[in-house]
Amino acid sequence: MSDETTTGTKASPGGGEQRVVIVGAGMAGVQTAVALREQGWTGEIVLLGEETHQPYDRPPLSKAVLLGKADGSTLDVDFAGLGIGLRLGVRVTGLRADKRLVETGAGPVPYDILVIATGAEPIPLPGTEGVPGVHLLRTLDDAERLRPVLARQREIVVVGAGWIGAEFATAAREAGCAVTVVEAADRPLAGALPAEVAAPMTAWYEDCGARLVTGARVTSVDENGLLLADGTRLRAGAVVVGIGARPATDWLAGSDVELAGDRSVAADDRLRTSVPDVY
Repeated sequence: MSDETTTGTKASPGGGEQRVVIVGAGMAGVQTAVALREQGWTGEIVLLGEETHQPYDRPPLSKAVLLGKADGSTLDVDFAGLGIGLRLGVRVTGLRADKRLVETGAGPVPYDILVIATGAEPIPLPGTEGVPGVHLLRTLDDAERLRPVLARQREIVVVGAGWIGAEFATAAREAGCAVTVVEAADRPLAGALPAEVAAPMTAWYEDCGARLVTGARVTSVDENGLLLADGTRLRAGAVVVGIGARPATDWLAGSDVELAGDRSVAADDRLRTSVPDVY
């Protein structure tokens, strides 16, 4: 943010102090709200979160929460004490920058300064919507739905040998599940790391007792498992999809906020977007 928006406040066009609205109550949104207060912002701060849970950290979901070693990973922030207006269960649907309004399922929310912190959303496997036993792992609710699956020691197929796939496979093996990991590329983490760095991960799957199948594309999924392009049938009591994530920016369609080719928000070196007072 510019200096005038990180220290103190300036007058709102409608009179009084300015209101900062932060869309997204994950780590980025929460830390932005806290930093504003720590750096002297005295105006109103509204933090909008789509989930109904108190803001939490995501990394523990793929191990501690899945295995029942923790019920959650709530961030230790006194929102009321800091004067941060936390609104949970609010789904943002659009942005009317000309009127400085964030559209939500609960009605419009006016802002003077807007911070976009909606992060990413998991990419679903095509053709799996509504198929019983198919799971994504991104939210606390996702982890809670998967916890009993691990407790029953089901046979599990993980689609995607990226970070989420590796984390989940570890937890599932620790829970005593039989795990097969299916990866379309010829090695784990192909999209994230060079081959020489990712190569040791192949042996890691074997060491943890998970079966790794590379160069395999999924053609269909049903409640009993999945079918690969080469005709191989893999039985599964559950299928966990971890094939990547994409920016959660659909709600910005038609808002004049410039998006990059990958649908992420284009911003300059001070995190300013193409729309005034939107960061």
